[in-house]
Amino acid sequence: MNSGGEVTKEALVQTARSLEQRVDALGTTEPEVLPEGEDRIRVRIAGVEDEAKVREILKKPAVLTFRGPDGSVKLQGNDFVQGAAVVAFDEIQQPIIQIEVKDKQKLRQVSEELFQQPLAIFLDETLISAPVVRAILPDGRATISGTYSYEEAKDLADTINLGALPLKLTEKYTQSVGASLGQQSLEQTVKAGIIASIFILLFMLTLYRIPGIVAGITLITYTWALLLVFYWLNATLTLPGIAAFILGIGMAVDANIITYERLKDEIRSGKSLLSSLRAGSKHSIRTIVDANLTTVIAALVLFYIGTGAIKGFALTLMLSIGLSVLTNVFYSQWLLQLLITSNLVKSPALFGVRESEIAKVNEAPIPLNRFYERWDFVRKRKIFFGVSVVVSVLGIGSLLLQGLHLGVDFKAGTSLDIALPQTTTRAEVQAITQGIRLEPASFTVGGEAQDRVGLRFDRVLDADTGEVDETITAFKQRFGDEISYEENTVDPAIARELVHKALVALSIASIGIVLYVTVRFEWRFALAAVAALIHNAFLVVSLFSIVRLEVNLPFIAAILTIIGYSINDTIVIFDRIRENLRFAKVKTFEDLAEIVNRSIRQTLLRSINTGATVIFATIALLLWGSPSIGLFSIAMTVGLIIGMYSSVCIASQLWLQVKKGSLARAGD
Repeated sequence: MNSGGEVTKEALVQTARSLEQRVDALGTTEPEVLPEGEDRIRVRIAGVEDEAKVREILKKPAVLTFRGPDGSVKLQGNDFVQGAAVVAFDEIQQPIIQIEVKDKQKLRQVSEELFQQPLAIFLDETLISAPVVRAILPDGRATISGTYSYEEAKDLADTINLGALPLKLTEKYTQSVGASLGQQSLEQTVKAGIIASIFILLFMLTLYRIPGIVAGITLITYTWALLLVFYWLNATLTLPGIAAFILGIGMAVDANIITYERLKDEIRSGKSLLSSLRAGSKHSIRTIVDANLTTVIAALVLFYIGTGAIKGFALTLMLSIGLSVLTNVFYSQWLLQLLITSNLVKSPALFGVRESEIAKVNEAPIPLNRFYERWDFVRKRKIFFGVSVVVSVLGIGSLLLQGLHLGVDFKAGTSLDIALPQTTTRAEVQAITQGIRLEPASFTVGGEAQDRVGLRFDRVLDADTGEVDETITAFKQRFGDEISYEENTVDPAIARELVHKALVALSIASIGIVLYVTVRFEWRFALAAVAALIHNAFLVVSLFSIVRLEVNLPFIAAILTIIGYSINDTIVIFDRIRENLRFAKVKTFEDLAEIVNRSIRQTLLRSINTGATVIFATIALLLWGSPSIGLFSIAMTVGLIIGMYSSVCIASQLWLQVKKGSLARAGD
């Protein structure tokens, strides 16, 4: 923010540089100081020991001074005309900086006093340049010359303009995590990732035999490749980023499952193992690309509108998808081809297919007599629609009566998550909070040992008056100094901006997915897909409203991920419907219904297995991960279950209803 002038891009960049130099002087680890938007700077610092000191340093505006040889200040930034410093060129085309001051007489006096002496330019306490005064300056204008490159001259001009435009730095959005709490959260989340990976590997090995072993190899390759990419990018892994990494492990297996299920179908048709692999790979790659690109669309939107950790989540998700296709599609298929062509594996049983299931070439497939193959999904569509309508009505009622339980990201205020060294009770926490100056609007007690306390304040706690410190001190007096806390503070203006961005993100992601599905399939599939997506997102929002779970920015990340991922399953079914339509003569609604039923049956195990691997990851994050991402894990788990149900029971049935109308018109 500034006092009267316009905040320029150059001023914002120079202020960011000034802040970075201040933070560097503290000896912290690789601070990230980046301009954001038109009037905002984002600072991310690791290894802070004295948070109050850092905050105090960061709030100081950048100070520009011109000093004499004795160190005395002769001119200050506000002595200059705003925006008057510009780069020009002298007669030999050497870059120079032209400046102008407000008080001509003051510049004349300084030039007379320091004639033939250096006039050093400082930003804060950093020496920027030390030009020598070569002439008396009577008209309030001066030229700074030297052996500057154009970039150096431009930086100096921008710095002087920054000093002429004093920016008042106001803390608008704060996320602060104590060292011990951050370490504990990291250890918990990594533990959840290890448990999820073990479950997924065992699941794949049990279900797919030899391909399951190959999946394990490619999954390990994928994991190390992603870590290597992060190392190359020098990326900072936040908790949401680690969560996306773990989700990526579950999603990476999906490509294997889609290929392996198709491989089993081809083996059952009587083809050789090598022919089955080639046919299965050819048919599955289209589905894999379509399914993953829809998730990428949602991730791109998240990256575009997100801030801080949410950008990290989106970037990790996109990198995961890209590496997943390389390792779990192409690398996996190459390894399987090596095994088959080397004759190391010859039995279909090693691929999870019994001899009794294999038909002779050019004969109809042998019925597997699975229990779900007798289900008529189409006939039960009214029941499916009825269940969704009932839950939706309950959700609408809950939203109208009590709305959403908005967190500080959308409602503004401060939340504190405090990790205690011992168990506590609600009564004990209530007694502590009643004794502080500002009592929280609500609080929770949780954690594995009832040692985590969450405090929610409806207004922003003032760091300058020590309201956060006072609250933490009250807990230290009761539980000792061995506590750590996470602070999230959101200014009302930022909260409104986040609400707007969340709505825009959901809209853009939905439109992007609809356009993609329309191009790749047809408009009826797109219409059914977006209706199912809205259905999935609304049911998750409704359930959060009904049970009064907090809605925050990670929740929006979860919704967008659900949108991208649930259409993954939907596309698997739509792709099979499209394939079956090519070889069918559809004359009646019954013919169309049979195609939908057959397509669902053919892909049901695939849909369940792909969903299960990601649900393994989200449940692991929920049970063993950090409580900081607990709500995100709940939203993801519930959303994925709803997405699996929607893909099978809602999306394909909606397409059938729309297609039924066109079939009726064609028959008229």
